[in-house]
Amino acid sequence: MNYAQNELEPLQRLIIAYAKSGDRDRYALLFALDARFADTIRSTSEILIGQMRLTWWRDILTKPAEARPTGEPLIQQINLIEAKGEELAPLLVLLDGWEAMLDDFPWDDRQFENYAAARGRGFFEFGLADTTALTEERAAQAEAWALWDFARHCSDANMRASAFDRCGQILKSQRRVDFDRSGRPLSILCQLMLRDVRKGQLAPDLYNPASAARIIWHGIAGR
Repeated sequence: MNYAQNELEPLQRLIIAYAKSGDRDRYALLFALDARFADTIRSTSEILIGQMRLTWWRDILTKPAEARPTGEPLIQQINLIEAKGEELAPLLVLLDGWEAMLDDFPWDDRQFENYAAARGRGFFEFGLADTTALTEERAAQAEAWALWDFARHCSDANMRASAFDRCGQILKSQRRVDFDRSGRPLSILCQLMLRDVRKGQLAPDLYNPASAARIIWHGIAGR
């Protein structure tokens, strides 16, 4: 198990267990880096400081491997993934989504759209490792997922409700989207999202026996 996998929550480890073996390191890095960006936002009280910390990561992702600092295990994982031929560009889009989180609440339509488009598309594009695989329908799912995940972690009740409602509105207008085995972790996330939307409420805990059983069944059967 590499460093990025060690950084994951139990739910995330279960999810990436159903990725193809050659994709697991990429998904582990994706989850770990997304969590690191989230920690940056949560621990930032001043916008300028938050921008500086995210800019540091932007520099890391755009520098050649030999120019990146040593001593940070997550950067070593970035280097390893890049050495395998993976494109890091989607991670810069993901970072744009997190940078949008520095905007003060409440948000208007444009701010929600900018956040969801960047974080959702960056996350799903890196997971699929192919920007052409993110069809219009999958992009809509990605944006809905970003809004759902925002709602799950937002402490502002009005913003949480608005994000969850927007997630539901996107899914209401979209048919079910399937992913091949390379996107199995993403389809698992979408299944968890759809369950909340159908119930009309956010599950208090995603890592429970019922959720684990659903993940295992979908991971094996894809349904």
